[in-house]
Amino acid sequence: MKELLLRLGPLGDPIADGPSNGNPLFKLHLLISAASPISKNGKIWTNIPPLSSISFNRNKLYKYNIQTFFSNDSIIHLDIYKPGSFYYYISYSPPNSSEIKTTRKFYIFAQPTLSINNKFLPLNSISIQSLVSKWLGPKKNWNSIFNHISNDKKYNMIHFTPLQSRGESNSPYSIYDQLKFDPNLFDSTDDVKSLVSSLQKNHNLLSMTDIVWNHTANNSQWIRDHPEVGYNAKTAPHLTAAIELDSALLEFSDQMKSLGYPTIINSVDDLLKIMDGIKIHVLGSLKLWQFYIIDVQSSISNVLDFYKSNKSDLFSIDLPKDFKNSLPNLAKFTLNYSKKNPFALKTRYYNQLDTQKFTSVLVSILNSLSIDDPTLDQIKDQARKILDEINLPFYKIYDNDVSEILEQLYNRIKFLRLDSHGPKLGEITSFSALTETYFTRFKDPKTGEQHALANNGWIWNGDSLVDFASDKTKAYLRREVIIWGDCVKLRYGSKPEDSPYLWKRMIQYTELCASIFHGFRIDNCHSTPLHVGEKLLDVARNVNPNLYVVAELFTGSEEMDRIFVERLGICSLIREAMQAWSVGELSRLVHRHGGRPIGSLTWLPLDELPYPCDKEPSQYPQHSDFVSEIQIPLTVTRQEPHALFMDCTHDNETPNQKRTVEDTLPNAALVSLCSCAVGSVFGYDECYPELLDVVNEKRTYTFSNTGISLVKKKIYEIRDEISNESTLIDDHQMHVHHEGQFITLHRVNSKTGNGWFLIARTKFSNDTDQYLAPIYLSGTRAKSVFAYALKKTGEYKYSDTEITSIPTTLEKLDDPQFQYDPVKNETKIIMPNCFPQGSIALLSTKIIDADESLDQYIRTGAIAASKNLTLYDLNALLFRCESEERDSSGGNESVYNIPDYGDLVYAGLQGWVSVLKDVIRKNDLAHPICSHLRSGKWALDYIVNRLNKYNKTDGFEEFKLWLSSRLNAIKKVPFFLIPHYFALVVGIAYEACRFRVLKIMSSHISHGTLFVQNLAMCSVQMVGYMNSTSIKPFEQVPCMAAGLPHFSTNYMRCWGRDIFISLRGLLLATGRFADAKQHIVCAGSTLKHGLIPNLLDAGRNPRYNARDAVWFWLQSVQDYIDLSPNGEDILDIKVKRRFPLDDRFIDYNSDEAFSYSSSIKEIIFEILSRHAKGIKYREANAGPNLDSQMKDEGFNVEVHVDWSTGLVHGGSQLNCGTWMDKMGESERAHNKGIPGTPRDGAPVEINGLLKSALRFVVDLNKKGLFPYSKVTTQDDKEITFSEWNDLVQSNFEKCFYIPLESKDDVDYEIKPNIVNRRGIYKDLFKSGKPYEDYQLRPNFPIAMVVAPELFTPSFALKALKIADDVIAGPVGMRTLDPSDLNYRPYYVNWLDNEDFATSKGRNYHQGPEWVWVFGYFLRAYAHFYAVDIKAKGGTIPSEDLQQFLSSKLKGHKKWLRESSWAGLTELTNKDGNLCDDSSPTQAWSASCLVDLYYDIWRLENKK
Repeated sequence: MKELLLRLGPLGDPIADGPSNGNPLFKLHLLISAASPISKNGKIWTNIPPLSSISFNRNKLYKYNIQTFFSNDSIIHLDIYKPGSFYYYISYSPPNSSEIKTTRKFYIFAQPTLSINNKFLPLNSISIQSLVSKWLGPKKNWNSIFNHISNDKKYNMIHFTPLQSRGESNSPYSIYDQLKFDPNLFDSTDDVKSLVSSLQKNHNLLSMTDIVWNHTANNSQWIRDHPEVGYNAKTAPHLTAAIELDSALLEFSDQMKSLGYPTIINSVDDLLKIMDGIKIHVLGSLKLWQFYIIDVQSSISNVLDFYKSNKSDLFSIDLPKDFKNSLPNLAKFTLNYSKKNPFALKTRYYNQLDTQKFTSVLVSILNSLSIDDPTLDQIKDQARKILDEINLPFYKIYDNDVSEILEQLYNRIKFLRLDSHGPKLGEITSFSALTETYFTRFKDPKTGEQHALANNGWIWNGDSLVDFASDKTKAYLRREVIIWGDCVKLRYGSKPEDSPYLWKRMIQYTELCASIFHGFRIDNCHSTPLHVGEKLLDVARNVNPNLYVVAELFTGSEEMDRIFVERLGICSLIREAMQAWSVGELSRLVHRHGGRPIGSLTWLPLDELPYPCDKEPSQYPQHSDFVSEIQIPLTVTRQEPHALFMDCTHDNETPNQKRTVEDTLPNAALVSLCSCAVGSVFGYDECYPELLDVVNEKRTYTFSNTGISLVKKKIYEIRDEISNESTLIDDHQMHVHHEGQFITLHRVNSKTGNGWFLIARTKFSNDTDQYLAPIYLSGTRAKSVFAYALKKTGEYKYSDTEITSIPTTLEKLDDPQFQYDPVKNETKIIMPNCFPQGSIALLSTKIIDADESLDQYIRTGAIAASKNLTLYDLNALLFRCESEERDSSGGNESVYNIPDYGDLVYAGLQGWVSVLKDVIRKNDLAHPICSHLRSGKWALDYIVNRLNKYNKTDGFEEFKLWLSSRLNAIKKVPFFLIPHYFALVVGIAYEACRFRVLKIMSSHISHGTLFVQNLAMCSVQMVGYMNSTSIKPFEQVPCMAAGLPHFSTNYMRCWGRDIFISLRGLLLATGRFADAKQHIVCAGSTLKHGLIPNLLDAGRNPRYNARDAVWFWLQSVQDYIDLSPNGEDILDIKVKRRFPLDDRFIDYNSDEAFSYSSSIKEIIFEILSRHAKGIKYREANAGPNLDSQMKDEGFNVEVHVDWSTGLVHGGSQLNCGTWMDKMGESERAHNKGIPGTPRDGAPVEINGLLKSALRFVVDLNKKGLFPYSKVTTQDDKEITFSEWNDLVQSNFEKCFYIPLESKDDVDYEIKPNIVNRRGIYKDLFKSGKPYEDYQLRPNFPIAMVVAPELFTPSFALKALKIADDVIAGPVGMRTLDPSDLNYRPYYVNWLDNEDFATSKGRNYHQGPEWVWVFGYFLRAYAHFYAVDIKAKGGTIPSEDLQQFLSSKLKGHKKWLRESSWAGLTELTNKDGNLCDDSSPTQAWSASCLVDLYYDIWRLENKK
């Protein structure tokens, strides 16, 4: 049993390969992304039977409920027990709606399992010989023909044209009786069964038959008994005009001589005379326009009669306003209002108006013209005007149709009688009419009624989904059908009830054939109504589940082909080599069907699927359906339809006709070696001279030792050998090269290294001599198998009784010469001097050092080798941007540079995978990375050598050994295979590392969605050892980068604010509690002025210019206690303090530094008490050396509490102490030293964090964990934490809320004259520029998340919805309301110009869209939406909320999926556009979304 994974897209679309003892053929896992739009009330509906004991019924659907989660994907398991075409669709409700919607149907096709005498036959090993049964001759000769096919040529399947009794034309495809086999060949049905059984048992041949569903012979008796099965004037009245036209043409044909028209067409002039006759005697007398128009005279008469006798039944009509000025509009109105039925081309004058309605319209018109009592003449005149106007467009349609009729007749008659490439039928007689009849005519034997049934045919460029005999087309009237006069088209209707006898008969016919044959070739498949094909194939597969179904489609569109393939379950589409018009085109066809290119890249899960990490792989059963040790089933992908590549079909002209007879050999050899099903028509291998006419040919087959049978046998034996090596399609690879007359085809098993190399010299025509230069096969040994030329030895002699061959012989040629160079490890192939056109040479090859043992060696052991890796080891193995790599190597090493591509973004495995994953997905062997890998082994050495500089832990060394051994192993393989094996080794190593990361992390990460796992990988990306910095001054410990590459080394790596915004998501939610604690403790040691530094610089030279970092630190302490095991213990940890309590700046090497300690709870108290007292200082070392952009006043920092409100205020207009910290830098624009966003006053988020901290310490105090209960204010007054908490609670909304209605302003601190937008929360309170208070920015959701109790829920939800409409971008939050005059959404930091607002990037936070605050926005929205739902009696989590959140994250998922940095950017420009100056992966951008998922996960698991 195979396990397959099918990923479903947001709308349920695939993101997208015989039953035995009741076990499924496939176990299909449908993976539905968490909170997908289809998950609300989502249900999978499929017609796949859930049990093997249940028969398949296409219309019987089984329901599977989609489980709705936000933090986990949903998986539906489907067992497929039988081959065939199945479908599923999904029903669901859109967000905020109870309406049920459905997706379209998506099809899944399970191929049949074929076997010959219990030996498995892969589809790519099928070799088919087509036979026309009527040419087999006497039955006593059949065994010799079958022996020839099976033993002399080694085919394994015979395709029989229909073996049923034939109609009067004797064409196998014009079947007289579908339920009886040809009595001249078979005595009974059992005779046919015996034949098929004998073919398999005695000749190792399966049997396939044509199945003909679209038509029957024109002389079939059963259509005379049941004329309703065809299209006639009764069943298809829209064909009445076509029938009359056809009859008139036949009549004219009979009368041509008597009318004086030429009956022998010798010239175009003769034809033009005949066309004039058709215009006069056919079209002129038929008056076909009567089928199109309304009968004016009759309609007027009816109106007048009605008006005279039923005047009281008339009613007033509301006429169009412009009816007086526009007769066309009035006519259109009258037609739409008054028509009896939709207008159609049925019978003469079928199109009519309802007399009462029409008369009412007429009288209303006249009344509107002030004629109150119109006369009959007035009504008559008005009626005629309107009717003539109504008829006018229908006359135009008629004229167009007549023009087309004449053109089609002209072209067809010309082809039949005059053209050199036509049949030149000669004189027009009663037996050879002017043109073919479109209808079969007969008299009903019971009623004597005359019937005319539409014959079948085909149409150039017709729509295959439209029945051309239906009322949706006028093909029969317009003479657009290339007609088959011996075949009556069958009318199935839309359901069996429309034609019961036909459906019953054709079901019996289908069941009969399916019970005998192993396969069907669907004749005229593109004209088969899909619902008919589906039903009849269901019937067939019910009889024979492993039915092999092939078809030839002429839809003119690959997309249309796919519709037929997936709905009917077509196993193979017939492709024809003889359609190639040049050697180049033949080469293209061989390339298309030959297999995947040699060295193709193997798909791996990489970062495309969530990893199952609950167990080590050794605890899983070994399973061949996993491509690597990551236990993810093979994924279902959308495949091109499988090919049955025919060197020549029974419909193709032969090589002798289109090219030369000698080309028979190279054409056949090229096709036969392709990795697909192949086949040929009997007579091709025997070198028959021409295409045989299946209708008129009466001779019988002959064969001899001439032709190419011997070569076919040899190549087909090789095909069997290849298939025995591997049945996996991806293992079969090829290389095709075209050079003039030559095509070379190298087919290789990618696992074993065994291959076959074909050199074919074609002979499309007698061409000049061409020499093929020596061929070099790198890393490959070769030896000759055979070499032949096909030579014509005489002229063809026609026989009246037998189909004979062109005299030919296979001439054995000298083998190519081989020279193996052990130094270069390559084989040189030199062609023999004599290698004429029409020659082939076949070599066996063996790729040295590339075999199945190497493949197995590479694919195993990586997970085990990763078992002892730490997350810090994994940081070095996976990531390290250029500056980090240089930091770790003393500046000596960097990331890898790929010529013609550029630098990788990481030195570690992620750098390679970011490039390789798209290359693998597209199998882009021409990509610069593949070219580079083929050029040398530098990349292989780099990957291992760069690891030498890192800490040599046991786990690290163990994995390095695995990686080194695998890369060394692939150094021996030929250069052209290096990309394949390199991608495999790197991919498997990456997967092992990724698995280990996720295994180490918390269960909600290891069991989380792909998006969550990708976000969590950023935790490893951002935390590692650095030489240049740390979070301790004297010890290298892992430290968190704010972002890469901009904030990766030295003092720029660790930012107080960034670390503690990121800590919850990247460290706590991932289970990295020790790292979280270390960052909290180390930052706590640097507390100075009651603040945490903005830049930590390992505690050496920290800078204190952030008013908010300390509040995020306090929130992190709170989060640590909340989320980590025994988290409260952190409160008692003693921290050595970097600075003395008097806030003097001292060197970190000073004896005073770290000379005393405080516990974390003491530090917390110190923070709150320092703020309560007020903070005022000048930054240490202030001046240009500290900050060259800041004005001197900006170094002065003040923070205080306004005890009337309890809110914290601080900053000035010349510094920027919150995260919106861009300082103006341009002297040219005069903005240097002027902050873009000073945000002085009381920032909304700081005061939300204040409230959270106060609530926290009050709670700790109640638990006895925090001994402090009060602080002293700057006025030396005491205030308890509880009082301070209450003070903030009672004043927050009063200070920050801007009510929707101005009448409510009295309840809030509002200056109405500067309000820009209502229903929101201010960004600031009492800032230096009052209008800045009222700006809509994305900071208020931070306060909502940490202190939701501050907000009135209804106000909060409304404000969030406004924010969603106004400032939410695709990936980030706009940092300023677009309606604000200061809105500047494009950040270009390098641009120095005269624009004060934007020069040197001063607008960093004035519109550009920052990603990290998006997480807070969604967390706030989720909280207050849930509060609202609960208040309304709803349940949480809500499906609508889940889908809302998921929809808002589409941009983030796309960004993360496409980012080579495997992270989320710092910010974007307007509407999610790339900002080149943004840090491409930022810690807080990822962490804040992990926070969101963690919140929902906790909620879902609590539920």
